[in-house]
Amino acid sequence: MLIKEAHFTPQRMLAMLGLKGDSFGSHALIPGPKERSETILKLLERPQKNFTFLDYEMYTGSLDGKRITVGNGGRYAPDTAITTEILCGGGAKNLIRVGSCGSLQENVQIGDLVIVTGALRGDGTSRYYVPENFSTVAHSEIINALKRAADSFNVRYHLGWIFTTDALFQETPELIQQLNEQQVSAIDMVTSTFLTVAQVRGTKAGAILAVSDECLYGKFGFRDPRFQEAEKKTIEVARAALQYL
Repeated sequence: MLIKEAHFTPQRMLAMLGLKGDSFGSHALIPGPKERSETILKLLERPQKNFTFLDYEMYTGSLDGKRITVGNGGRYAPDTAITTEILCGGGAKNLIRVGSCGSLQENVQIGDLVIVTGALRGDGTSRYYVPENFSTVAHSEIINALKRAADSFNVRYHLGWIFTTDALFQETPELIQQLNEQQVSAIDMVTSTFLTVAQVRGTKAGAILAVSDECLYGKFGFRDPRFQEAEKKTIEVARAALQYL
């Protein structure tokens, strides 16, 4: 059957959800889980819930004199693509993911922060957007803003690449070793999709991540006080980075 008209273009779908080009603030802080989103939301002045779709909610308010949107951005690649499309369609111009990751290098330890410079795409979702040879990178302005903010807090952080996977339980020793040898700093289940969609839609994006695990040694630190403190630092650094954008 010949389809004469693309009924479900991204623009049309977003319009059906009630989004306009100025629905959101020009800056957005986007964690994955709702729990982290609620922590960031407490920083906003006069936040208003101005978007909801399925399990995704966006609130917009003021923070340090800027109009900021905060929302839960998804835990995995497919829902991250949805929320990133929503943010881009609603007018957000600078996106900062506030998340977590596992370390792939000996010097990247639980409680450290990683400012992502680029991503290797092990996820399946981004393949619907770009060819295999597409270079997924964070925007230089977002990287520099996060770096300046991290320097101002004197926190331990690393600039590096991340590998995004869809298969949490297939992080085999062979894969970890291969990524380590390629000097990839960290691994997660979100960031490559987030950055790819933002690039395709012409939106600036970057990520600041707290290290929860040391994958080389099988050390898991989600309950480690160092990780919990690093989570707080990611929020502080992301907030401070907004002043440089």
